Amino acid sequence: MRIALFLLVFLGQNAPPRHIVFVVDKITQSVEAHNVPFGSAASAGEHHSAPVVMAEFSKKCSAVSFTQDRSMADFVLQTQPGGTILSDSKGNVLYVSPAKNLGNMVKDVCKFVASR
Repeated sequence: MRIALFLLVFLGQNAPPRHIVFVVDKITQSVEAHNVPFGSAASAGEHHSAPVVMAEFSKKCSAVSFTQDRSMADFVLQTQPGGTILSDSKGNVLYVSPAKNLGNMVKDVCKFVASR
């Protein structure tokens, strides 16, 4: 039991600091047409970007954790076509990633956040 407690304390002290990030959820509307017997049908839906972004960070970047409360965040991440903006909680832009795909954006932003 003492060994387990020692390991828990020891490993906790050596863990890299985690920064809390709020991801601005971008919602896109989609409409899909489907061919059905005797005509066609359409379905509409929404795509939320935040869960996809958070899942990718969770897999590849141990320097961050996430919050749904923007006021508790160290950083605010806004994804958009053509780039990603990372700002502090006051809105000051700290980093802009020109990465076009999610994997490269995670790598860029993670490197920046880990250096802070």
